[in-house]
Amino acid sequence: MRNGVVVDIGGSGTRIGAVVDGHVVGVHSAEVATAEDLAAAIRAVDDAPAGVGVSLNGRVDADRGEVAASRAAAWAEGELRTELVSLLDVPVSVIGDGDAHALALTRLPQVEYGGLAISLGASLAFGALNRHGALINPCGRTGWDLGHWRIVGDGSNTEAWWALGGHGLYDLEREHGDGAAEIYAYRLGSFLVDTVQLFRPRTVLLTGGIVVGLGEALHGPVAEQLESLPHTLYAPRVVYSPSRDTALFGAAVAAGLALPGISRP
Repeated sequence: MRNGVVVDIGGSGTRIGAVVDGHVVGVHSAEVATAEDLAAAIRAVDDAPAGVGVSLNGRVDADRGEVAASRAAAWAEGELRTELVSLLDVPVSVIGDGDAHALALTRLPQVEYGGLAISLGASLAFGALNRHGALINPCGRTGWDLGHWRIVGDGSNTEAWWALGGHGLYDLEREHGDGAAEIYAYRLGSFLVDTVQLFRPRTVLLTGGIVVGLGEALHGPVAEQLESLPHTLYAPRVVYSPSRDTALFGAAVAAGLALPGISRP
């Protein structure tokens, strides 16, 4: 394994950490508004990294290292990998944060493939693994964007990226106070029923700041909604990540800085 630096750029800001002997350490926030800023932040962590892995919220062509669009970081749109390689002179991997969260599944013990990863923070990110633990790619060049799926509900905006992101949760808290978490959890469960029927996963990883913040308030309603799956479908195991930095682990796998460490039953 090589040591290096991993970065996660999302709606709530940029997180960066070092990869040492396959482990992500020293995670902290960084102020980044240009590729030059990002290169400087990476150099501040390790002035001679063997590789760099970047996870970014948006539509990313991982094969080319290009960012087609990003609500979180419009400055990164374009040939981000090429820019970073020019600035750093090291190998760079750039992937969507949904794919990064999916690859993080390969670092968890006792996880059965295939798997879905759904990150809930400022917006929604989605990634999927097949039954061999490899990323499932859409037909197009960029990663999955399920954020425009409609959620059944009466919110001001029922697109999943909003309704299951920070904006939607804030709207519920403003209107329902302490009851917001339960309503949000049922909304999430409804979304999971649809995605499970489409992808037929064995494991679902829920991660991101909202999952960490709401904690066990999600468990009961999500389990109840999944009971409505057709009896012919396997009910997946749902794993709730305790970390806000899950995408960094997947970025390390994508960059070859950490190896999948799965131990399947």
